[in-house]
Amino acid sequence: MQEPLVYVIPKWTELCVDDFKEKSSRLNDVIEEGDLKIYNFETFVSETYHRLYDRQPNRLEDSAIKPENKIWIAIHKQMSELEVFQQFSNRLNGDEFLSGIGTTALCIAIVEMLPEPAEPLEDPEVIRKQLRGIFEALQGQTPNAGLMQKIQQLKQQGLETRLACEAYADSISPSEIETALLIGIAKAEAEMQAIAESLSAFSGGNNYSNETQLKIADKIQLAQRIQASPKLQVIAELAGKKIAIAAKIQRSKVKEGRTEIVGVTTGNDLTRLLPCELVKLTQPALFPIFAQGYIERSLLQRELISREPLARGPIIICLDSSGSMQGQAEIWSKAIALALLSIAVSQKRHCRILHFTDIVERIDDFAGEIPDTNRVIDCIEKFYNGGSTSFTSALTGALASIQQHEQTKKADVVLITDGLDNPSSRFMEQWQADRKKYEFSCYGILITCGNLSNYESTIGNLCDRYVQIEDLTDDSEVSNCLYSI
Repeated sequence: MQEPLVYVIPKWTELCVDDFKEKSSRLNDVIEEGDLKIYNFETFVSETYHRLYDRQPNRLEDSAIKPENKIWIAIHKQMSELEVFQQFSNRLNGDEFLSGIGTTALCIAIVEMLPEPAEPLEDPEVIRKQLRGIFEALQGQTPNAGLMQKIQQLKQQGLETRLACEAYADSISPSEIETALLIGIAKAEAEMQAIAESLSAFSGGNNYSNETQLKIADKIQLAQRIQASPKLQVIAELAGKKIAIAAKIQRSKVKEGRTEIVGVTTGNDLTRLLPCELVKLTQPALFPIFAQGYIERSLLQRELISREPLARGPIIICLDSSGSMQGQAEIWSKAIALALLSIAVSQKRHCRILHFTDIVERIDDFAGEIPDTNRVIDCIEKFYNGGSTSFTSALTGALASIQQHEQTKKADVVLITDGLDNPSSRFMEQWQADRKKYEFSCYGILITCGNLSNYESTIGNLCDRYVQIEDLTDDSEVSNCLYSI
């Protein structure tokens, strides 16, 4: 058990922070770096976690705090005096994962602020334990001259060690500590926001606050995986914006009618009353009749029947993974794919994401529910840098998914490509026949970087609707085309 510096950590919190340390290689790196500067940095890390995780931290009495812990007294004092820290910790209380993320960011800032000591700092408590051991061994007897000299040397060494720790603390101003804490909090806030948005983007647009089923080890592993990949971070950031736009367009769609008037019945539902009943509310003499009918549920009202809309077929996204798509086109296309996956989840539709070059390189199928985040990341992270492009392979793979869900209609195929292919006339004819047979729609997104008029006509023949885009930062036409499916 760690010797407390300024705060006593409850057993449960100690288990939580130890678990986070075990799973988080990043926090372990911070502890290792901090321990090189000051011997008890790991204990400070645990106490910081305690202050973020527990609503009422347990501070030691002043008399119980050892003088060599002066630096930690100063840092904890600044935490207590900073209103922004109190607000920050209040948001993290009780959340094991976010408390760990916040602790990591704060301790990184503290490590960077701490100066390198002129000489390695030693723990005075080690010397105290040696002295206690000597006195316990003496059992009240007077030490001989040699042992007395040893005791005096240890006392002097302990004093010098303690004073060195206090001098180290005095070399750091309160303003330096405050600045480090503010930097750490700002970085933690940004990091937590990025993690939440990333997890949402790779979870079919699922709100991070609902990720209650993820174990802390899974959250740490996912966060570290995303933080280790600049490409995933960029995709997630862009996808978050696309998902928000898609959700807004989906909400603005005219809802399919779920109810139908089939006759007249009696009751007291004010939203269904016939005009002949409502008119009684305008005449004081008729109000008692209306009131009696309301109580007896005998007012005339429309009889409605609920008709659930038919289940729709899958959304199939064909991502061109040829070498010409490498770079911004790949990132943009995958952000679009994640937005379409979020639509599939919201509509409870099957979704297939298919990577193709001259062949189908990879297929990932997701049921119409919140997907496994790791599986989505596995899918989106891949890029095959192929030498050529085959629409025939991609669309054949899309058709296979439609045929697997033949009992549902209105599937949607989305082909995102730079358009460098010309399928055979035989395939084009068969594709048109399959579109009519299975009643699905096909959308094409043609990313251009010059004159691709020949390929534009190919996309036009394959798809019900297509959009040609050159500037990937201006894709409102793509949004209007795809996000209303």
